[in-house]
Amino acid sequence: MASQAALLVNGLHGETEGKGRPAAVARKPSRRLMSPEPGGKVSHSATNGVAQQQELGPHKQEEEVAKETKPEDSRSRSRREDPSAGKTEKREEEDRGEESEEKERERDRVKNAAEEQVGEERGGAAEGRLESEQKDVWYEAGKVWYVQKDGFSLATELKPDEGTPDLPEGTARIRLDSDGTVVEVEEDKIERTNPPGLELAEDLSQLVSVNESSVLHTLQSRYQAQLHHTLAGRNLLSVRPDAAAGKAGRGKKTGTVPPLIQSMAQRVYWSMVTERRDQTIVPLGRSGAGKTTSCQAVLEQLVSKAGCVDSTVTVEKIQAIFTVLQSVGSVTTQHNSGSTRFSMVLSLDFSHAGKVAAAHLQTMLLERTRVCQHPEDESSFNVFAQMLAGLSTDLRTELHLHQMSESSSFGILPPTKPEEKQKASVAFGRLVAAMETLGFTANEQRAIWHVLAGIYHLGAAGVCKVGRKQFLRFQCAQNAASVLGCEGEELSTAVFKHHLKHILQQATRGAASRHSTESGDGADGPKLSGVECVEGMAVGLYEELFTMVVSLINRSVSSKQLSLASIMVVDTPGFLNPRHGNKERAGTFEELCHNYVQERLQAFCHEGTFSTPLQRYRQENVPVQFEEPESSPAKVVSVIDQTSLQVKGPVAGQGDEPRGLLWVLDEEVLTPGSSEAVVLERLCNYYQSQPSDDETPCAVRRCEQPLQCEISHQLGRDPVRYDLSGWFSRAKPNLSALNAGQILQESSLPMVRSLFAPRSKVMSVCRSVGGLEGSSQQAMQRTGCVRKTFSSGLASVRRRSQCALVKLQADALINLIKRSRAVYLHCLLPRSELDGVDWKGPPVLEVAVMRTQLHAAQLLQAVQLYRTGYPDHMALSDFRHRFQALAPPIMKKYGSVFIKTDERKAVQELLTELDLEKKSFAVGLSQVFLKRGVLSTLEQQREKLVTHILVLLQAASRGHLARQHYRRMKVQELALRCIQKNLRKLAGVRGWSWWRLLCGVRPLLDINIEDHKFRAKEDEITALRRRLEKSERDRNELRQSADALETKVTDLSSELSDERFKGEAVCQVLDSERAERLRLNREVKELQSKYDVARKSLESVERKLEEAVQQLQTYELERGITTGSGDEWQLRYDCAQTEMEFLRKRLRQMEERMESELQDRKELELKLTDLQGKLDETKRSALQLKRKCRRVTFDLQDTRVLMESQQGRNHDLEKKQRRFDTELAQALGEASLERDIREKVSLENNSIRSEIFKLQRSIQEGQSELALLQQQKEELDTQLQDLSTPQTLHPDSAATLKKQLRELEARVKELTAELTEQAATIQQHEQTRLRFEMEMERMKQIHQKELEDKEEELEDVQKSSQRRLRQLEMQLEQEYEEKQMVLHEKLDLEGLIATLCEQIGHRDFDVEKRLRRDLRRTHTLLADAQLILGTLEDPVSNGISKEEAEKLQSQLAESESRYVQAEKMHKTLMMELDSAQLELENICRNKSLVDEQLYQLQHEKTDLLKRIEEDQEDLNELMKKHKALIAQSSSDISQIRELQAELEEAKKERQNLQEKLQASLSRVSFMEGSMVERSIVSRQEALIRDLENKLEFQSDQIRRFEVLVLRLRDNVVRMGEELEHAAETEAREKEHAQYYQQRLQEMRVEMEDLARSELESSRRRVELEMRLEELSAIRQTLQADLETSIKRIADLQAALEEESSDESDSER
Repeated sequence: MASQAALLVNGLHGETEGKGRPAAVARKPSRRLMSPEPGGKVSHSATNGVAQQQELGPHKQEEEVAKETKPEDSRSRSRREDPSAGKTEKREEEDRGEESEEKERERDRVKNAAEEQVGEERGGAAEGRLESEQKDVWYEAGKVWYVQKDGFSLATELKPDEGTPDLPEGTARIRLDSDGTVVEVEEDKIERTNPPGLELAEDLSQLVSVNESSVLHTLQSRYQAQLHHTLAGRNLLSVRPDAAAGKAGRGKKTGTVPPLIQSMAQRVYWSMVTERRDQTIVPLGRSGAGKTTSCQAVLEQLVSKAGCVDSTVTVEKIQAIFTVLQSVGSVTTQHNSGSTRFSMVLSLDFSHAGKVAAAHLQTMLLERTRVCQHPEDESSFNVFAQMLAGLSTDLRTELHLHQMSESSSFGILPPTKPEEKQKASVAFGRLVAAMETLGFTANEQRAIWHVLAGIYHLGAAGVCKVGRKQFLRFQCAQNAASVLGCEGEELSTAVFKHHLKHILQQATRGAASRHSTESGDGADGPKLSGVECVEGMAVGLYEELFTMVVSLINRSVSSKQLSLASIMVVDTPGFLNPRHGNKERAGTFEELCHNYVQERLQAFCHEGTFSTPLQRYRQENVPVQFEEPESSPAKVVSVIDQTSLQVKGPVAGQGDEPRGLLWVLDEEVLTPGSSEAVVLERLCNYYQSQPSDDETPCAVRRCEQPLQCEISHQLGRDPVRYDLSGWFSRAKPNLSALNAGQILQESSLPMVRSLFAPRSKVMSVCRSVGGLEGSSQQAMQRTGCVRKTFSSGLASVRRRSQCALVKLQADALINLIKRSRAVYLHCLLPRSELDGVDWKGPPVLEVAVMRTQLHAAQLLQAVQLYRTGYPDHMALSDFRHRFQALAPPIMKKYGSVFIKTDERKAVQELLTELDLEKKSFAVGLSQVFLKRGVLSTLEQQREKLVTHILVLLQAASRGHLARQHYRRMKVQELALRCIQKNLRKLAGVRGWSWWRLLCGVRPLLDINIEDHKFRAKEDEITALRRRLEKSERDRNELRQSADALETKVTDLSSELSDERFKGEAVCQVLDSERAERLRLNREVKELQSKYDVARKSLESVERKLEEAVQQLQTYELERGITTGSGDEWQLRYDCAQTEMEFLRKRLRQMEERMESELQDRKELELKLTDLQGKLDETKRSALQLKRKCRRVTFDLQDTRVLMESQQGRNHDLEKKQRRFDTELAQALGEASLERDIREKVSLENNSIRSEIFKLQRSIQEGQSELALLQQQKEELDTQLQDLSTPQTLHPDSAATLKKQLRELEARVKELTAELTEQAATIQQHEQTRLRFEMEMERMKQIHQKELEDKEEELEDVQKSSQRRLRQLEMQLEQEYEEKQMVLHEKLDLEGLIATLCEQIGHRDFDVEKRLRRDLRRTHTLLADAQLILGTLEDPVSNGISKEEAEKLQSQLAESESRYVQAEKMHKTLMMELDSAQLELENICRNKSLVDEQLYQLQHEKTDLLKRIEEDQEDLNELMKKHKALIAQSSSDISQIRELQAELEEAKKERQNLQEKLQASLSRVSFMEGSMVERSIVSRQEALIRDLENKLEFQSDQIRRFEVLVLRLRDNVVRMGEELEHAAETEAREKEHAQYYQQRLQEMRVEMEDLARSELESSRRRVELEMRLEELSAIRQTLQADLETSIKRIADLQAALEEESSDESDSER
């Protein structure tokens, strides 16, 4: 066996090596295994191989195995690739094995005798053939997980090679890696493994195979590597670290936030900023899993990274808030020193800049009874122990705590051990420091200690358990009263005598109180014991204190700044199960409430994770291959809070609707004489009979212990046993708790009274919720959500119902979460006991505990949906606007605002342009869906592009700012120089007398300046007065509108109060109907029991009658009848005997019928047992198939995800290949461009050389020309010398000529400058004209397109509106026809019911008359019989008369019983008729509602038609305006053309003027060189003035043209605005049409509901008719029986009359 195990583990084959053969031929590959022979033996060759290995030694064996495996691996591969080659190799190996066996037989023949040798040879040959035939070869297929009940282990899957028989279907062979054993297991117990590189995967969605074992192995690996957080898609998993791990990790860094917590906080923050929507972080998990710690870490990370606006919220304040809440709202348990016992929502409000503006805390579901009652191994709230250990001596004396009491009825005692005292005092110091950080004043802190001390003294006072209600220790009660600031008698009255106080209030209020008592608000409620009164007072005091602490915290962190959105963190008590701590006790009512909240959160998580995404996929027509999990937490939630608000009469034989535990408990508390046993019975009857299977067990199971049941929490994986004893005291209202707030508000201590005075304004129903105050907009919205939940009709009816408060607080919490987008943090416990075991090795997860938590959270299914589905989705327009920058062609195509785009088509083009993998996205009807990781990659690409653009923008803006700064510096430099120049001038003129005179006169000129200022101020005052009057008018209008709104609000509030009153009345009627129904059900049960008793008594009477008949027969045999009366008695006896025989026959028939029915029943029971067995078998097979299907679907999803990832990689590689190809093409193109450029450069060089040669020639020509010019110069010099000879001229004429010449030169220069300027301006105006012409053409085209689009849209809208109107008319006609049909059916039903009522009434009246007549007859017969018995004195006659009397009495009893049955049947029929009438009334009411809705729809239709007509008129007006604008634009265009013509003429004139200017310049130059006359100069000056006038005229024309262009631009802008307004009106009309379409859909749904109700009423009518037929048949049988009995009575009466007549005749 040892050799066999070695062969199976190491995978060696049993082929021995020959002498001349290589090792590679003699052995199989090492990865193959050989199965043993049948019988547990191993082949001889295998043992020889092992022996050879043992002889070689360990090192040589390893070397030989390594040598053998290399060639054999290649051989095995080639064998698998080529089957024929594998078969030939097998034959060669068999031949070699036979040769080796022959050699062995020859050796044996030499050693032994000849005959023995021959026999041994034959036997060995046969055994060798058998071994070769039965040899099985297995190869390793890969690593798998072998799933066991208590864990999982790594194994290697083995699969058969060719020629090896396969295993049975559904089984697999594996080899365990732990010990090497080979076992055959079911395929369901093995799961795939992941590559070793994914053992520390940060996200579970990154795993290749997502199954339970792989997930647990990943969590275990990360847990051992001190990585306690793991992503699971969008959500986060957190495994609580061990205490040892926490101590080991303290040396690294204190106060560091884990990286994944930081990333989650950052992700939530960015989604809040980008989406502008509230976000919520919801931790889920068991108690003690670290939810509160994770919440604190998230909040600290958000505050530290985002920053605060004005230091309102800081990290220190967040830590102080959690310190205060941990003291006030947490308790100490066996494994946790800070177990939270309340639910809270801490919100951070962020401003538009992304910083924290304020915070807001809301608390609910406080475990109030923890103050006075708590389990043995748990404590009360931590603040009591901290206060008793850390108070100073002065405060102890003030609070009467210097002498501690030895006992307390609340269990609140100071710590006794030194370590506990030290720990509590340190915690108290932290608490006081936290209060100071949060801004608690000294008086507020003292008030808090006063209330806590009052609660402690109440517990120390105790209650007398015998006698009247009073305190046990009077001194402690006095201490409590003095600490709370009230008198002892007042405290005693508030605690014990609240009923007297209520009576006094009723007496003072009068009628109002009576009305309230009648309505149910002022009911005294059930009676309370003394202990319950004291506990109620303590609970009320602590609840008021807790809510006030929350208010003080909100005061410290509140702000009135505007906020953008909020991030909420929800912290609730974890899932509580006493079995987690190895406790034998059952769960309490408070633990049920906390578990109920966890189930509600789990149900909300299930809906958001599975139901909502799958529904969204179905709505958008996006195929996703995923089925929603069958199990849901909604089943357990319905067990706890399912309601039934339908008013129904008590119908015989009809049971109650299933209701939740809270509502059953609430009803039974109000029912007198009820108990917890009734609650348990009703709950089990409701839910224990529901069908269930192994995966989803029954939601409620009755336990063997009394008053205990088990609820299947956590999807049935973690059921909790609850003990219902004492739950009535928790559910019934406690008036002492209501008086606690009044005591604190009327306290004689100013600090207590001032602290709790604001609590008087809070509604009574909302007093259990803390944090309803708030001044910011976000806080008011959250508070309004809570108030709206509590102000419903359910809350107003059940103001003092504790069960309803639990339900309402849970609803408020869920409604707060629904307002935002939720992110879940699943906190897991690694083991059931973290502190009880010291692990010496690495930390290990307990697989059973982790499995339960993973299945309860449905994490595997969530990860599968995250992998296979599309976790990211965006609207089509948002996606295009956000990512179209990545595709410039798409952005250019769809970037215009005026062009209406098809978003779906645009997004599809954008996705194809982005070159995404086809399976990584899906385009729905209105949204685009993306696979995981696609959105992040797109965001990275967009961020990269935007970063580059922003860098360029920053560079440009910095350059612009630098240039502005430079200009500013230049201006400053110029100003400084100017100032310096002015100072120099001032220094020069300071001594002048005129300057002094100016300085003396200047102050006298301030009067004029002041006058100007005064006038300016008067103008400002008048303008301000006008503004003031305008603001006054606006204020008056606003005031009037506010008054109107206030009147509307008052009207609406009155209507709301009326509706609430009606709702309260309806709910009261509902409660009364429920109570009546319960009473009637109990009466029916009592009547049933009475009926059973009467039937038993009837049977006993029949037995007595038979015995009497037998006695009569014996008596007649003994004694004969001699008188004539004996014949009469004989006749009577014969009649009675015949009746007895008839009754016996009927009895036999009944017995036979009963026997046949019993046999049928037995046969049915046998069939039922067989069917039950078959059903169990089918269930088991279905479960197996479900598991197999689930495993296969998981594997299929894993392979699909792997395939998609591979396709994504291939797509990336293809993109890289395409990018490489494009780069290569670009490189080749650049090379060709370079080649072309080189050729061009060579050509340019040649051309430049030729140009150089030409230039050289031109230079030579220029030199020659220069020589000629030199010669001309010399000639001119000679002429100048000739002209310079002195002549006699008048000196004045020469001077004047020179002066005129200089003036003309200056004038010519000015004219040339002006002409150049005018030429530049004319060119600019021409450019602007051309640009405006182009813009006008473009705008004209755009307007024409828009006009065409608008006309088409108008036509479409008209057609759609007409079509819609036709549809509405058709629908109204159909609804009218349906209404007429329903009315006809209603009339038919009413007629049928009336006829049935008449028939039943008449028939019952006749039957009643007959029965009364028969009853009179029987009474007369009985009186006659008594008279006869009185007359007869003979003992024989006496005995006979008694028998006859008994017989008559039995007949009378039978008739009376039949009469009673008939009356019962009559009552049942009347009740069924009443119920049918009620249903008909409901149908009529529904029909009336439908008629009203139809009338409203018709009215809305008319309004819609009116609006459409008005919009049509508006559109016609717009079209008219548009046409007028077009005409005006055409006229403007004609004017522009005329102006263009004028400009062309001006250009021609400018050319002429230029020519004239050139001529004048030539003339001036000529005048410079010659003597001219004065007349010529004056003429030239006149010409210059004319030119100047013309230039001014042209400039005026140009200005007029600019004004016209601006006016045209304004007209174009106005036209665009009017077009936008028209588009807005069209969009508004579309919205109205959508709204009415939705209304029509709702009406259709209501009509369908009415049709269903009509079907139900028709079905009910058919059932009633069948019931009537059955009753008529029963009545006929009863009538037949009555007729027979009447006939018998008539016969008896006739016989008696004959007997009396005979006696009278004889007397005569």
